[in-house]
Amino acid sequence: MSIEWGRLRVLDAVARVGSVTRAAALLHMTGPAVSQQLRRIEAEAGAKVVVPDGRGVRLTPEGKLLAEYAHRMADLMQQADNDLHRDAARIEHLRIAAIASVVRGLLTASLPVFLREHPRVRVSIEDGETADHLERLLEGRFDLVFAESWNTSPLRTPTGIRVQRLTREPLYLALPVGHPLSERRRLEVREVSEERWATCARGSDPHTALVRNARQHGIDLDMNYHVADHVTQLALVRAGLAVACLPRPTGGLAHEPGVVFRPLDPVTYRDIVLLTSNRTAPLALEAFMTHLREALHDTPLSARA
Repeated sequence: MSIEWGRLRVLDAVARVGSVTRAAALLHMTGPAVSQQLRRIEAEAGAKVVVPDGRGVRLTPEGKLLAEYAHRMADLMQQADNDLHRDAARIEHLRIAAIASVVRGLLTASLPVFLREHPRVRVSIEDGETADHLERLLEGRFDLVFAESWNTSPLRTPTGIRVQRLTREPLYLALPVGHPLSERRRLEVREVSEERWATCARGSDPHTALVRNARQHGIDLDMNYHVADHVTQLALVRAGLAVACLPRPTGGLAHEPGVVFRPLDPVTYRDIVLLTSNRTAPLALEAFMTHLREALHDTPLSARA
């Protein structure tokens, strides 16, 4: 049996995304070209490697076996590329996806130094919903994703994703100054169950975590304001329109005017996690991961975003 690496690369992409159409987009090919390469693999291997499955395709046992080898070869090719260009002066592209609070805090603090030290790395950043980010990470469209995982609703990640916890942040109830409960040292969610709430979009991880937290206490919250950005949520709190459950701002926002923060009882927290593919990292990602670990090691937890 003799199968060209270029064709195995196509099978690797199909195995990653489960669809000829999506594999074609990932490889910058047409759908018919991907299908043709799969047929050639089957002819060369003497076995069926994919079968239709709904709107996508499913690997046969023989297809899974070949895809495992294709995965290994892709890793070896990335390792070879890294070693070949480790000392070369070439432009690298680092594609990052992150929730807005990480962009505003951790990334704005760490990226300027990294870019000064690695002037040939070009960084792009997108914010948005983690579910969409995860899908695009699996497809190879992002190199790394910053996400949040709440203890009341832990983040679930699909096979093929490596998870690293960066920070753990306790969550607070944000109340407007002068609120009747603002003098309390700690608060339970049930004590503000009659309030109107500001939270993230319906179905988002923070929204789901807050809903589950409240239901653990046998209550449903009145969520009137759905905005993704924490700064906007704090503006609603400051105006007396809502309360919110948020990590306490750091840096310039640590003493948010017009808002008081009270710890939740029992303690509720979110982890900021870094998600990458379980494949060999390209040089730009490898360098940024090293920089990030060093930056976090040198920064007290209370100062992290």
